[in-house]
Amino acid sequence: NAFVNNAHIVKIANMAQLVDVIAPIFTNEQGLFLQTIYFPLQLFANNSKGKALELWVDSPSYKTKRFDEVPYLDASAAYDNGSLVVNAVNRHRDQKLEVEVEVQDKRFTAPVEIYEVNGPDIKTENNFNSMPVKTVQRSSVTAEGNKLRYVLPPHSYTMLKTRLT
Repeated sequence: NAFVNNAHIVKIANMAQLVDVIAPIFTNEQGLFLQTIYFPLQLFANNSKGKALELWVDSPSYKTKRFDEVPYLDASAAYDNGSLVVNAVNRHRDQKLEVEVEVQDKRFTAPVEIYEVNGPDIKTENNFNSMPVKTVQRSSVTAEGNKLRYVLPPHSYTMLKTRLT
């Protein structure tokens, strides 16, 4: 989300570590597995194209030792040729977060595809024996007019993809 939200400054970005060590793809002599970070990166790379949109985001927040207010909702959006992609992270450990996406000068014209990356808890990891964290396509929802409502599960990344006219 930080790269999309700062696309006016960040013109190109890459990942230096693509395989092993701290990478999204981990290998050994027996094979490979995809770390949890792989799935959001794959969704961003394949879907967040076109123009980055400036969002107004309002959400509940929490305090940390370093920051007074950290919003539970982190979001970015991209628009390309009528296609809208909204990337949303619910940082809350155990509470759902209801979001409303409102577009100013367009209308939603298609069902909303929903892709979610999540695990049973925030410490869940993938390994050579098991991949509990992966992308799951959820049932689509229908937006009404210029508003889309969706409930983000706790500790999740969700990509909402639809068309606008």
